Amino acid sequence: MSEDDEIARIKKKRLEELMKRQHEAVTPKRQIVIEVFTSPTCPHCPTAVAMAKEVASQTQGVQAFEISTGTPQGFAKAALYGVKAVPTVFIDHKCAFVGAPPSVEALRKAVKS
Repeated sequence: MSEDDEIARIKKKRLEELMKRQHEAVTPKRQIVIEVFTSPTCPHCPTAVAMAKEVASQTQGVQAFEISTGTPQGFAKAALYGVKAVPTVFIDHKCAFVGAPPSVEALRKAVKS
């Protein structure tokens, strides 16, 4: 393994640890977290964010966050998660939808499963 590969691996691991600590710091235990990756120019992203916020507001123990790939932090987290398109919805760090969910009910069902 080259020195550059080793440095990249260390940086990636450090970023993963930092993101996990940050997530744990802002999220109380036993919370379900919906993360919606968005772009400032995406016409479908506002709908996905609105759905996530609606589900979170109607479901105890669920939090919804918009993560804009237009910010350095959002771009880095999207790269870490392997996001290739927006909107992409993650539920507890697992990809649930690429594109906006087909309905609020579909998102609600994904949160419960």
